Amino acid sequence: MRTDFIKKPLDFPSESMVNESLAYFGGKAILPTDNRKTNFPYITKEDVMQMLVSIQHEPENVVGEFSEKYNKYVGANFSIPTASGTSSLHLALVGVGVEPGDEVIIPNFTFIATAQAVIAAKAIPVFTDVDPDTFCMDAAQVESLITKRTKVVMPVHVHGLPANLPMLQEICLKHNLKLVEDASHAHSASIDGKVCGSIGDAAGQSLMADKNFPVGGEGGISFFKKEEYYERAIKFLEESGIDYRMSWIAAAFGISQLERLPYYDEVRARNAQYLSDALNETKLFEPPKVPSGYKHSYNMYRIKLHRENVGLEDLEDFKVKEAIQQLIMEEGVFAREWQNRPIPGHLPFQNKKGFGNGYPFTLADEERKYEMEDYPTTLSMFRNTLTICRELRSPIEYERIQSYALAFKKIDQNPEAIREVVSKMDSSIKLPYEKDARLG
Repeated sequence: MRTDFIKKPLDFPSESMVNESLAYFGGKAILPTDNRKTNFPYITKEDVMQMLVSIQHEPENVVGEFSEKYNKYVGANFSIPTASGTSSLHLALVGVGVEPGDEVIIPNFTFIATAQAVIAAKAIPVFTDVDPDTFCMDAAQVESLITKRTKVVMPVHVHGLPANLPMLQEICLKHNLKLVEDASHAHSASIDGKVCGSIGDAAGQSLMADKNFPVGGEGGISFFKKEEYYERAIKFLEESGIDYRMSWIAAAFGISQLERLPYYDEVRARNAQYLSDALNETKLFEPPKVPSGYKHSYNMYRIKLHRENVGLEDLEDFKVKEAIQQLIMEEGVFAREWQNRPIPGHLPFQNKKGFGNGYPFTLADEERKYEMEDYPTTLSMFRNTLTICRELRSPIEYERIQSYALAFKKIDQNPEAIREVVSKMDSSIKLPYEKDARLG
């Protein structure tokens, strides 16, 4: 039987390991090559038992039970469970009244589904740059992008850190716009105790295998603040004939996994704090900034690189990043890029074919040009950050998070090794956003 189960326990790491030779140059890696995998998601006996119980009930009742329980957990007023995160965003937009030709302001840095949901609603995405500290939507840019066609502002809680919803809510109230959250990374994340998904007029959230709340592998859920938004979304489904229904299997997993979600949240937050404390002891690495009152869910963990702090400012930033990635990977930590270009730089927005003949882009009053250069903060982020994904999402062992911290410390005290790796790079190496676009 093929299994991902880790059969070999990881040895307790020692602080002295940071003084050993780098694995890239033949030294001993912090994490052995046969002990680098992490298990996620976990399927437990509770999941199996819930499946045996749920199979005895009508599918719609299983989905309804999940929806009711998760709705209560989030604190939303109304919800519609869906087949995917994209469909949940589509319904959220339709529910608050988005119509063909409307404009929806979204951040350029997100998974492409955010923008695809706007197109699915036959609306036109208008992109902002990101905040340099949080990498969420730059709320300060929003008002300058509002036109008579603007209907919705849809921030994304990138990596699980809530966007600046208080400021965005003020803007939406001032301009009579709707606020729709893309909470796909932000299960259990909150601002001043209010859980993401319940704060805006509506929200969409992915529930798939790559998320903190993975249910049965694929699903989503839309949340609505008002009954009229919920009813409008239901009416749309009935009239369009679109089948966005959630699988009862996903719902059954969701019922049992919801009981464990707070436990996994605590483990994830504890591990993130441990790593952040360690990175704060380095010169080269900076952990994520979390504003006061905000709860980060750490679906991903983005690290800033400060080459100027270790005497490498004469080197090109993206080459330093590339070198660090090579070095840290050799130590057994899978720090990498997540996305490598602004969403407006992807082909669907460069070609603007839409549903055919350019629809819905042709509904705009004037042609919108999607140029990557319009998002300088995002481009700088791609050149100067690395991301840890699954390695912190999993409820990993204490010795594993200790090892990750030691690996970063080991790189931090070897800046000349970074310089050497850069010196050996092919001169044709491209900037991240000049490479083929990746989804993830």
